[in-house]
Amino acid sequence: MAETLKYEHGKITEEGLAKIRARIGKGFEGRRSWRTEINRDAIYHMALGIGDLSPMYLDEEYAKKTRWGTLLAPPIIVQTMDTLRAVGHSGLPEGLPGVHSIWTGSLYEWVRPPRLGDRIRSESYLKEVVEKQSTFGGGRTVYQTYEAKYWDQDGTYIGLRNDTWARFERVKTAEKKKYGDITLKVWSADEIRSLMAEYEKETRVAKQWWEDVKVGDPTPRIIKGPLTPTAEIAFESTLGIYLVGNKVAANLYKKHPALMVPNELGVPEPPQRVHWDNHFTQQILGLPGAYDLGPERCSWLIQGATDFMGDDGAITRLECQYRKFNYMGDVTWVQGRVTDKYERDGKGYAKLYLECVNHRDEVTAKGEAEVELAKRR
Repeated sequence: MAETLKYEHGKITEEGLAKIRARIGKGFEGRRSWRTEINRDAIYHMALGIGDLSPMYLDEEYAKKTRWGTLLAPPIIVQTMDTLRAVGHSGLPEGLPGVHSIWTGSLYEWVRPPRLGDRIRSESYLKEVVEKQSTFGGGRTVYQTYEAKYWDQDGTYIGLRNDTWARFERVKTAEKKKYGDITLKVWSADEIRSLMAEYEKETRVAKQWWEDVKVGDPTPRIIKGPLTPTAEIAFESTLGIYLVGNKVAANLYKKHPALMVPNELGVPEPPQRVHWDNHFTQQILGLPGAYDLGPERCSWLIQGATDFMGDDGAITRLECQYRKFNYMGDVTWVQGRVTDKYERDGKGYAKLYLECVNHRDEVTAKGEAEVELAKRR
């Protein structure tokens, strides 16, 4: 019988942790951002990838009549414009090869919305490394936080993002099977028709005045899903990251062999398959099935804010946590409410609580956003 590649799960070691901590404050030389310019195609692809069909992204004549005078891009597009997760590289610094990672939270700040024609320069670096105990990770878990800052073509600072990943040993999660009692949802034809009808009823606010907003006001309710492998790949294809093949995949394997996991045909692939391959995910992590990328729900929380704030509004900040996995077949509703309103430097703002709730009535992600709203005076 022909020999196939063997895969050994990575271990969290003191030596590995020391290597990672030595990278704090350092960037990623030699990496190239997936995207450096926001053109019409980039906006279109990102909007379709997250399922946000706002005319601010897709209708240039409509957008020209707003405060901005041009097409805007979905705010999460900045994630494609730094080197934290550059294509053809291991997303995380060396030190813990083969140790799995999941997104646990994100922080975004925008001085202004990303818009058509922007050429973005970024600086990325490892910001913090913290070790904690985790029931999911079977004990020892390492949290790594990265930061990216962004400037436009004029050298003007336009914002930042922080992402935090939890690192844990796959063999321990596979043994523990913390979420092993969850069954993937199978939908009936009548249920699917009902969900499709919900999509038809969705609305967004075109004009929102700060003076009219009250604490307790709800944000528009948005439906996402049922999650499918096709939908997940559609989203991830807008980010670059590990969607590689042929010579690019071979180069990645050469640099980071422990990153790659042999598939059922013995061919090494990046661990990105956990986001669309149920059997693979069940085998290596002991989870009920494949799950989405945390930033996908982040993009949905952002839409919860932008659908509320009106065409002349701007999201200025979002901090969110990914609380549970969003599995294949799951349906998510994005909902929220106004928790505060205030003025700063003559501008009107509202603070929003936003959450993603699945069909099991579980909160899978939650966040707090700040939006600037148009004022009558």
